[in-house]
Amino acid sequence: MDIKNLDSFFKEEKSATLGNVISQCMIENYMTLENLDEACEIIREIYRKNAILTSSLRE
Repeated sequence: MDIKNLDSFFKEEKSATLGNVISQCMIENYMTLENLDEACEIIREIYRKNAILTSSLRE
């Protein structure tokens, strides 16, 4: 298996794991897709802030 296929495999595996955890949480807590959209925006913002902070610390 070459590096590109291996990387693709790991991305798919991680995506599947995350999808399973998210869907289980949503089912258990009676959440909607609207809740998921809002949570995704929060996570994106956290990652953006972390990336900005990390890059400024490296300078």
